[in-house]
Amino acid sequence: MSDIKELRVAQYDNARKIMYLAKEMLLSSEKINISSTTNSAGIGARAAETLVRLGYVTYENILTDTIIENNRKRTRFIVTIKKTPQFEKLYNENKELRKKKEEERKEKEKEKEKEKEKEKNE
Repeated sequence: MSDIKELRVAQYDNARKIMYLAKEMLLSSEKINISSTTNSAGIGARAAETLVRLGYVTYENILTDTIIENNRKRTRFIVTIKKTPQFEKLYNENKELRKKKEEERKEKEKEKEKEKEKEKNE
């Protein structure tokens, strides 16, 4: 497992952030581990499940790991995901869609500013 990149999920992260980071890591890797603590397991699982549902990845392995250190249990939830053959295509389509939406958002902001300026001058 050491040669596979690991994405660590914190309890304050959200699934969308983890999905974005996972996709970015998968651009240079064939598979990655999404590693969560007990408190963040739901977030990691949700991100992995959504990526699978959207067709970006498939599950390769799901496991839990418990380490006892200084009489304390530390449990990790690890989901190994592997990118699908259509990963690149889906990634590029989504990237173009995001770019288009960002341009539309900027256009709307410009229109609002023009309207405010027009109202100010009247």
